[in-house]
Order: sequence, then C-alpha cells, then structure tokens
Amino acid sequence: MRYLPPGVERRRVLLAFASLWLCACGESRPVEGTGGPVDPGAGGETCIADDWCAGAARVVVSPSQQHVDGIEEARLYVGSKLQQFNLGGFGINPLQNLPSPFAELGAGLTQPAQQTAHESLRYGEVEHTHLRLLLLEHAGQRVVFVTLDAIGAGNLIQDGLRAAIVEASCARDACVESDHILFGQTHTHAGADLQGLWGGVPQDWIDNTLYAAAVQAVTAAIDGRRRARLSIASGETSDFNNYRRPRVNPADDADPRLALLRLEHARGGAPIAQLLQYAAHPTSINEDPRIPHADYILGAMRRLERRGGVGLYFNGPIADASPSGGQCGFDEPDAYERVRCRGDALADFALRQPARELSPGMELRSVTATLPVTNPFFVAVAPVGAFNRYYDFTPTLVTDIPVLGDIVGEVQTEIGQAPTVAQTLVTRVTLGGAGGVEIATIPGETTNTFGEFIRGLAAAANPDATVMLFGLTQNSFGYILPEEEFSYVDASGDTGFLIPFTGYEEFVSLGPLTAPLLRLQAYLPLFDAEPLDYVPVYLRSCVDSTASDDCLIAELARDLEYVQDALSDNCLAAGGPEAFCTLLDPQTPLAELCLSAGLLPAEFCGLLGDGA
Repeated sequence: MRYLPPGVERRRVLLAFASLWLCACGESRPVEGTGGPVDPGAGGETCIADDWCAGAARVVVSPSQQHVDGIEEARLYVGSKLQQFNLGGFGINPLQNLPSPFAELGAGLTQPAQQTAHESLRYGEVEHTHLRLLLLEHAGQRVVFVTLDAIGAGNLIQDGLRAAIVEASCARDACVESDHILFGQTHTHAGADLQGLWGGVPQDWIDNTLYAAAVQAVTAAIDGRRRARLSIASGETSDFNNYRRPRVNPADDADPRLALLRLEHARGGAPIAQLLQYAAHPTSINEDPRIPHADYILGAMRRLERRGGVGLYFNGPIADASPSGGQCGFDEPDAYERVRCRGDALADFALRQPARELSPGMELRSVTATLPVTNPFFVAVAPVGAFNRYYDFTPTLVTDIPVLGDIVGEVQTEIGQAPTVAQTLVTRVTLGGAGGVEIATIPGETTNTFGEFIRGLAAAANPDATVMLFGLTQNSFGYILPEEEFSYVDASGDTGFLIPFTGYEEFVSLGPLTAPLLRLQAYLPLFDAEPLDYVPVYLRSCVDSTASDDCLIAELARDLEYVQDALSDNCLAAGGPEAFCTLLDPQTPLAELCLSAGLLPAEFCGLLGDGA
C-alpha cells in the first residue's frame, strides 16, 4: 500500500469530531481566536467579494505527559522503540528509525523534552507552544498562513498538515487550495523535532495533536470570519539580531528589516490578527530540564495580542542571524524571562512603526522547484532512516510508476532512503496590488545576501511594495547558502559541524546547488524576471570593473585574506612560533610576488597584503 503522509488517513475521523474539540477540547488543548475563546458560528460575518475578510485562531500544541514519557512504536518490522518527544537544535540523533536496543545508541547524543511546558512563576502562566493560523479572503480567493513553534517540518509533515486543512475547510464550504496554505515554522530550537535529525517525536502527537490543531484552527477561523481592513508597517533595526556567519566580507550583516501586517475588524477596529516578520535565530532556550518553548517568539506574540486578536510570526532569512537585545526591567531574569523580554521589545518596536492601509486585492502564484541532495551527511544518515516519517526524497517520476512506486515508497518509509532529489513549493503572495505587500516564501534558512536577491526581484516587479520574506515556509530543507558563500571548510576553526574547520550551515543543507537552482526554477519565474538581468552580482559587477568590491575576484581575495588571518590566529593560539605564524598573516607582502608571477590581474594582486 502506498504510504500516505502521517495522519492523512485519519482526517475524516478528525473532522467528525471537530465540533467536539471546538466545544470541549479540555484545558490542555484550548482553541483561542479573536479576543479569546471561540464560540463556533458566533461573531462571524458574511464576506463581501470586494472587501477583505479574515479569521484567525491559535491552538495549544504542547505535548502531553505521555508524549514526553514516550510511546512504544514499531520499527523496521522487527522490533519497537520508545519514541520520546525530542526538541531540535542542540545535539544530534539521526537514529530515530532504529528499534531497541540500537535506538539507545542515539539517546546520549541529545536530550528529549523532560516536561510538557514551562510554568512561569513571574507571569503566573504556563508558556505553551502553539499552532497559529490566519485565513485571509478576497473575491472568493483564500490564503491560509500557519505558523508552528518548531525548528522545522519535513515535507511529509507539510503535506499532512495541508491535507488536513484542505479537508476541514471544504467541510465548512470554504475550500482552501493546498498551494495556498503557507506553513512556516518559527525555528525555535526548543521546539518539536519534525525533521528527524534530533530523534523525532511520537507519531501520536503528529496525528492527534498537530493535525487536530490544524483542523481546529482553520474551522474556528472560517466560522469567525469578519470583514477586515489591512495595514502594513515596516522599519529597520539591528537591535535584535547579530551576524553569525564567518564575516569574510566586512560589509556582510544580518537582515535588519521588519514588517508587521495588521488585520482589524472593518467596523470598530478590533484586532483580528497581526503577522510579524523579522530575522533572528531563536536559540536561547536550552535549559536543564529541557522543555518545549517558543523562545523570544512567545514574548513577541504576547505583546501583539495584548489588545486582542491572534499573533503570528514568520522568521526571515536567518542563516546568518543570531538573536540579540531585549533587556528586562527587573533584576536577575532567568533564560525564559530574558527571551520573553526580547520578544516583547521586538514587537513593541514593530508596533511603533508608521502603518499604511492596503487596498483590497490579492494574487497568489506558486511554482515547484526540484533540488538535488548532494550533502554527504544527508546521504550518509538517510539509509538508516533518519528522515523517515518526516521527509520523502523519492522522485515523483518513481512514485508514479504503478506497483514499483508503492514498493519503493514502502521501503523508503519503513526501512531507509537513498536521497536523490527534494521538491518544494515556492509561493509569491501580492496583497494590495501595486505598492502593496509582496510576500515570498523560502523553503529553509537562507542568508541576507540571498534575501537581498529576492527583495531585488520583488522591487523590480512591484516598486514601492513592502517585501516580507517567510523563511522555513512551504518546506524546511536546511540552509540555503548562495554559491559564493558556500564552503564545507571553515578556516576560522570554530566549532563547526561536529568538528572544527567544518562549515556548520553547509553540512545542514541539501548542497551547494540549492540556491542557484531556486533562483532559476522559483524566484525568477515567480517575479517574471529575465535570467540574464539577474546574473549574480559577483559576476555582473566584474563586467564594469574587476576592481569592484562585489566582483568575484575581490571575493576570492577576501576569502584568501580571511583564510590567512584565521590560520595565523589559530597558529598563534596553538603556541606556534611567532616567526612562522606571522608568515600566514594577511599583511604578509604578497602583492608584489603575485604581480611578478604574471598569472593574476593587478586588481586581484592589489588586494593582497603589501606589508604596510
């Protein structure tokens, strides 16, 4: 039997009980919407074709104690294992598909959740993790924005959640197309591991908590739709992020742009939802005991929701962005309180930015990109089933073959995978027409450099529009690094991936072809751009002058200078003789030697140290 995304076969059962969940879902699974608990059917309005119409809801998805303790699950047809609720981002455990006793080999590589949720004594509340959903409608067309407090989500999880939302929406006579569901993860490193690299989570939580929450949320959002008006606010701040990649080019920095999309009731202005986008890694919560938590996103959402409505957060191009800022106004805050203060300050900054109203109008376009999997780490761990139940790397050309497709799908689901390609949706949403808002999804974590490329496309297609980049949305295929920044070797000697001198982000990516193929297959077509007009800047700038700081020749010289500097520092730190270590210093006079060789342009040689 061909494998279906987890929980898809249970959707009809979920829908049959949807009304029971909405009315009596219990304290651990509350449904919340505009201004508080939602009464299905109450507060809704008839949508008018020429107006915006919107509804929103949030649902608690914290694991139960049974999920934390672990649930026995079958593995490889020969045994079982105790599947606990693992969190992403710290350590690694790619052995989630092995039965006991082999599964225990990975137990010491990371730490699963030890509690269901953090209880804040200062704020007197349980800080749950959430699924948050916004339904926006105009002229009979609908788009759903969904965010989840998780580090990421594999394509099987993406497919299963979208399928649950499609069926639930159609059951309410308000069908949403699968491609029009933008599912993003906040990337909190204290969130559920829905990628399999840190040990995974119980299938029962996926089926009966996550997918059930999606059904609850979209049902509540549809039933609570109201005529709305939209406005967009934007600004720039580096107070809440830092640059975290090796700074080969001194000009490199994290994306400072922030945008806040606000939806209010057309009559009275009561908040329906507020959607915030910024770029900063939520990596600050790794406490003992480990507890599922939204990191700074929780504080941001609490601040946005202070007046009512539902808050949503999409992280932007975060591959090179670490978190920063947000001082608490009290003494000795703990880690949970510090990130809450950070999120509160971030949202407060967003709320202070000037806003402009958006005229009704919405366009959606999606394309599918096919990306090869060349990462040696992924190729190594996939055959032991590290990605099973989360990712499917089987090409559709194979799965469409009668009988053979079923066999291959079964083998790659239950035993192991031979990763070859990954396919992903990439979506562009235009709100408010010319000069409105341009939203582009990114199926992973990318750098500000690649984000600038997308912003440039959007600016050319829709001048004066505010651009929002939704990272880890529509898929979570690791890091997406522009080809000129990609290197499996990090000469700085930092921690890297498992061992020093390795590029962490590179080893948690599909490979170096991801960014260039996304340019060609996704972003250029979505924005109707001519490929030759968007040759990468490191090549295009060389046409005018090879001395340009953006030219590939300058990039190569900076790389060499960075390597020289890093090797010199590491040499000295290791106790090497200064006379030897300084030979590696970038100020070593190599320019004259380079010129005398006559092999490289003068512009390149001139970038090398001259001993001055």
